[in-house]
Amino acid sequence: MPVAVLAVPGADWHYYRYFLASDYLGCEGLIQDEMDTRGMLSRRQMLVGGAVAAMIPTAAQAALPAGWRAVSFPFLRANAFAEIDHGFIQVDGKRSSSLLYRTISIDLGQTPKLNWRWRVDSGPPATDLAVRGNDDRALAVIVGFPYDPAQASASERSQHRAMKFLLGRDAPGRSLHYVWGSGLQRGAVIRPPKTDAHRFVVLRSASEPTGVWHPESVDVAADYRRIFGEKAPRAVQLAISSDGDDTRSTVRAAIGGFTWS
Repeated sequence: MPVAVLAVPGADWHYYRYFLASDYLGCEGLIQDEMDTRGMLSRRQMLVGGAVAAMIPTAAQAALPAGWRAVSFPFLRANAFAEIDHGFIQVDGKRSSSLLYRTISIDLGQTPKLNWRWRVDSGPPATDLAVRGNDDRALAVIVGFPYDPAQASASERSQHRAMKFLLGRDAPGRSLHYVWGSGLQRGAVIRPPKTDAHRFVVLRSASEPTGVWHPESVDVAADYRRIFGEKAPRAVQLAISSDGDDTRSTVRAAIGGFTWS
């Protein structure tokens, strides 16, 4: 079930939720719509709304594959994730943004490559992943790494404190997001606004033919070293996200067959 986001005395809970959603998922479009419609909500209203959203069954919670957890947000439409075949997941969304994740423990020195297959039937148009509010993508495969406070920058420490409100002790430190979306060429690396901890790596552009299965194989260890300039630690989280709120897009896609080699 989704992880509830809790208000913290003395902290601007709405800022943290906005910060997390926009920088990790890129879904501040619907949040801004909600603010424009309702005005700035009180912390009490947002806490109640978050608690209610966490308790009401949603499509994103239906028929989840074993071992995966859904993460959604108050006032944001969640994607629907459902297992359609052994190891494969159907993703459906309309102006939605949410993710599935599972904890893993992968020694990238032994098995550095992540392999999977994915297909997009419909998704957002090409967007600019470097611009907040214009960074929708049909699918992203996210690999999370342990948080190391001794090595983290001030920005990474701040972001991790915020991420803990969303994922608790499962909150990763750095992450690599392998993206189907944008108008950039394969291999392009984008740093999201206001974060040192996360990077987008484009694998498929939004103009890829729809309805076609594509196999992928990425060397996560090599990408981590190339992007962050350090040896990759263990991979501790695998996530699937889809984001169509900014462009008010309908997403229908499928993904699965994850293996390490």
